[in-house]
Amino acid sequence: MTVLLSIRDLDVDLGRGGWFADAAPLNILSGVSLDLMPGETLGLVGESGSGKTTLARAVLGLQPVSGGRLWFDGAELTRPADFRAIRRRAALMFQDATASLSPRMTVGEAVTEPFAIHRIAVRNRHDKAAELLAEVGLPPEMAARYPHELSGGQARRVGVARALALKPALVIADEPTAGLDVSVQADILNLMADLKERHGLSYLIITHNLALVRHVADRIAVLYLGRLVETGPTRAIFADPRHPYTRSLIAAEPKPDPRKRRADLAIRGEIPSILRRPAGCEFHTRCPLAREICRVEPPALGDIGRGRSARCHFAETMTEGGRHELEHR
Repeated sequence: MTVLLSIRDLDVDLGRGGWFADAAPLNILSGVSLDLMPGETLGLVGESGSGKTTLARAVLGLQPVSGGRLWFDGAELTRPADFRAIRRRAALMFQDATASLSPRMTVGEAVTEPFAIHRIAVRNRHDKAAELLAEVGLPPEMAARYPHELSGGQARRVGVARALALKPALVIADEPTAGLDVSVQADILNLMADLKERHGLSYLIITHNLALVRHVADRIAVLYLGRLVETGPTRAIFADPRHPYTRSLIAAEPKPDPRKRRADLAIRGEIPSILRRPAGCEFHTRCPLAREICRVEPPALGDIGRGRSARCHFAETMTEGGRHELEHR
């Protein structure tokens, strides 16, 4: 099966600007490699500032890359024209659904705007808007409303309808349930799952919500300070995380039973500044299991079998039993 999206050794650097215009650029993403198969849902997780949204923007050509290569459906993306072409087949759902809609445009105009941008003729835009709104469970009269007249859930559904307009193969969803009530979150996730089956979509879901990726993602990729620290099938990672950062993120999930909370795996301190990246393993300043080697030698992203990889010196022994063994060394 052809890989839909392939990312190899992707680097993104940003200039500092202002008084620091002559200083070395900031490295935001470094050596990121990922594959996304047709019909697959990949969850991209990590704390704020880990580079998740920057990676999504780079995939769509909205953020210049400093190194690495990108392929979409077998075609390499190198020129601006290549990225303009991919935007017909890859859509973006923004984190703030209401703010992503122009207050001067009606819902009907917003969901059919992609046709105008890509100069695709539509016989009747009013009928097309009604068709797209019906796909996401909204009545046709919603097309006459403006963004300020929508609830959070309705605005999110409008965002999904606009993303579906050009029948994309890939949808990149940035925090698709942010700011929604729990019941509305469930409705949106069920809608996305239904559309995936109906249209054969692939999803790249960017989120902090581990409960969300556990529910919808086939595989997970974990970013820390712009580095990929663990990837693998969702079920395997939740059952047996092999990087301390992943383990701490999972342990931090709210649990009603206090006896099941894991304070010993809590992440210490704040995420370091990218201006002063720690030497060695960049997570060692916060890792509850750090050893001397972690402070001086950066680990490589290694294959640990069964479609999994982890960037940790102790990934091979990072099982539940291995964790206790490591703590007593």
